[in-house]
Amino acid sequence: MRSEVNEISRDSTARDACWSRIGVQGDRSCPRLPQAVHCRNCPIFSAAGQQLFEREAPPEYLAQWTRQLAEVDAAEATETHSLLVFRIAAEWLALDVHSAIEVVEPRRIHRVPHRTNRLVLGLVNIRGELQLCISLHELLGIELAAGDLPPEPASSAGSRERLLVAEHDQDRWVSPVDEVQGVHHVASGAMQNLPHTVERSPRFYCQAVFSHEDKRVGLLSETRLFQALEKTVR
Repeated sequence: MRSEVNEISRDSTARDACWSRIGVQGDRSCPRLPQAVHCRNCPIFSAAGQQLFEREAPPEYLAQWTRQLAEVDAAEATETHSLLVFRIAAEWLALDVHSAIEVVEPRRIHRVPHRTNRLVLGLVNIRGELQLCISLHELLGIELAAGDLPPEPASSAGSRERLLVAEHDQDRWVSPVDEVQGVHHVASGAMQNLPHTVERSPRFYCQAVFSHEDKRVGLLSETRLFQALEKTVR
C-alpha cells in the first residue's frame, strides 16, 4: 500500500496535483474521495506534502537566507551605547547616560557629623537639593600610581574636576571625578568581555572594556556599582 501511495504521489506531483484535478479543488471524481471525505485525509496528499519538506532547497533560496542572516549580524554589530566617559586618577571609566544624569562644576561639600569619612564625603547642594557625595576614588579602590599628580584643587584655574550626578531607583549619588570627556557612542561590537577571575580593583566593578582614543575604558556595571553605593549608607 505504502509503495503504491508513494508511486502515485510521485506521478501526480510530477504531472499535476490530483487534488486540484479530481479532488475537492477539481471535479470531485476521485474514487478515494467518498471514503476520505477531504483530500487532506488522503495518504497521497500527505505523501506529497512530505516530499515538499524532503526536497533540496534551491540555490537561490540558500543564497537569499545567507544574505538576510548576514544583514541581521551587521545590524547587531552597529548597535551603539551612549556612555559618559570620565577619569578618576589614571583610570578611564564609563557609565550609561541613563544613569549618569548630570555633570556640574565643583562646589563645597558639607561634612556630616559622625558620618563623614574617606568614602562618604558629605552633602552637596545640587539645584537646591542636598545630595549624598561619595568618593568613587575610594569605592573603586583606585590608587595613585608612581609619578601621578595629585588631583587639582577645585578652585584652581583650568581645573578639569567635576561632580558626576548619577541616579538609580530614584536614589541620587554625587561623586567628584578628575575629568569628564563627554558622551560617546560606542558600538556593541567594540565591547570586550572581562576575565571571569578579576581581582578586587576598578575592573571588579566593570562589565566590559573598550578602546577609545588610545585609552582603555572600563564600562561600569550598574548592578555592582549601585549595590556597593547602597551599602555605604546602611
